[in-house]
Amino acid sequence: MKRLKITAGTMCFLLLSGFLLSCNKDFLEKPLSSDVTIDTIFSTKVKAESFLWETYRTSVPQGFPHDWGADGRENHHDGMYASMLMAASDEGDVYDSWPSSNVHNVGSWSPNYNAEDQFGYHYKGIRNASLFIENIGRVSDISETEKQQMRAEAVVLRALQYSELLKRYGGIPLVLHSLKATGNVKIPRSSFQECVDFIVKSCDSAAAVLPQTYPKASRGRITSGTALAVKARTLLYAASPLHNGTPYLDDQKKLTGYGNFDVQRWQLAADANKAVLDWAADNGVELVKTHADPAMNYEAAIAQTDNSEIILANKGEGSWGDWWPMTGQFLMPRGFYGGWYGHGVTLQHAQKYQTTAGVDQVWDTQGSFAEFVQKMQEMEPRFQQSVFYSGGKWNDELGVREFFKRSNGSWTGGAPVNGVGFMKKFLTRDRWGDTYQQWIVFRLAEFYLNYAEALNEVTPMAAESYSALNKIRERAGVPLILPADPRYNSQEKLRAAIRRERAVELAFEEHRFFDVRRWKIAGEEGVMKGQMWGLNVYEQADGSKIYKKEPFENRVWEDKMYLYPIPQSEIDKGYVIQTPGWL
Repeated sequence: MKRLKITAGTMCFLLLSGFLLSCNKDFLEKPLSSDVTIDTIFSTKVKAESFLWETYRTSVPQGFPHDWGADGRENHHDGMYASMLMAASDEGDVYDSWPSSNVHNVGSWSPNYNAEDQFGYHYKGIRNASLFIENIGRVSDISETEKQQMRAEAVVLRALQYSELLKRYGGIPLVLHSLKATGNVKIPRSSFQECVDFIVKSCDSAAAVLPQTYPKASRGRITSGTALAVKARTLLYAASPLHNGTPYLDDQKKLTGYGNFDVQRWQLAADANKAVLDWAADNGVELVKTHADPAMNYEAAIAQTDNSEIILANKGEGSWGDWWPMTGQFLMPRGFYGGWYGHGVTLQHAQKYQTTAGVDQVWDTQGSFAEFVQKMQEMEPRFQQSVFYSGGKWNDELGVREFFKRSNGSWTGGAPVNGVGFMKKFLTRDRWGDTYQQWIVFRLAEFYLNYAEALNEVTPMAAESYSALNKIRERAGVPLILPADPRYNSQEKLRAAIRRERAVELAFEEHRFFDVRRWKIAGEEGVMKGQMWGLNVYEQADGSKIYKKEPFENRVWEDKMYLYPIPQSEIDKGYVIQTPGWL
């Protein structure tokens, strides 16, 4: 049995205990026998802590892509193999056809294969959390206060997993205790409301016990703020049109939402997100604004580990080597640091950014390369930190690069790409060889946007909505949004501005894929359906270059895709109902 070491700057669940329990892929399988018993695990503080770290490992979301090996996709409940979720939304695309994001784009996923989620792995984390909750009281060398706090950590981790399941599947089976070989393992799906209520109750109880902060050596552990964040995001989703209003399909309404509209659900979401902002203000959690350059503040908020606005991050991603875990190969642009193809950024997404002057950029069907570069350079700081375009700068080491199609029909290095350029958010720091990479689960910027959105639905055009939204824009170095501006002077216009700001600020962080679902706009042309567009650069016979606006793909959408199907292997057991539309 290996003792887990905790060092400053390193999350305690990075290393794995030698005695980790295994779990079958089917979430309701009976637990396997093991030479290590519950009595062994919960006999001392050191062993119990190691099991808690394993619970973290199996419960905290991870969005970086993984390969298809034994230590890759099979051991992650989320994170597509060989691509990011942004490439399965209107944010982006990968040029190669084999990465798993394309399964969603062409509509070929089903109850027999979902490229984005490992349903059973969620329940591995849930089972670990339940085992810890039920047995931590048996450890003799831990104080009662610390036991309560550790138990509360596991309660939040379990709630987080149920929240991740809920936004994908709607109502799901609530397994409230660790299953025994002699007990009932035939647990049906609970209603959407029952799942929301359970998550909220769990977070409320845990927040009352958990510490506000931890010492530096334990950064990354669940705080009371994390509990508030899980609750706040869950209630925002629950208040959104997909669940709070007319059902998108008539079948099994209790699984997909409430079946009616109630504005008080938006009030609950507003209050919960305001609670996160209040907690942050009291505990030194604040937007990163340490640089004079707004672009550097945005970059630091994403890439600087343990920065001031992180509420929870997964620190379990090791350094990106040449061939393992292959994350860099999937993410880096073609030919950059061994990258295979990179992730293109669609024109649909690029057009959500404004220029530094706070106006929309206009793209003609065709124009000169000089015009292309000029228009790109006019875009706001967050665009510069998020998108690498031909004629732009990657980083100090690689400098400015151009990529285009030569007049002889071949591509230059770095090309081709589907979109206006490559995603460079997360990537421009030299992270190779670092101890870990952080995947952001919760950061403060989200909760300003959550609060602005929810409050605008309860009290249209409330001053606090504008204020929360402008906290983000002020940090970004772009003009503020004012109620006197005719572009933003109604509830509908402010709603559109908040959604647009969310797409920009939280780009590629696994929000947009779910946001367009909870807003019930995924079926609109150019969102998850229809033609996707890019800007391609072409060399002419005389050596000059031009850009052209061109479509690169037609995507498929059906309304049943608003929620995921339960794996067919679970349906075949006879006691779990399939998600509406997937029969």
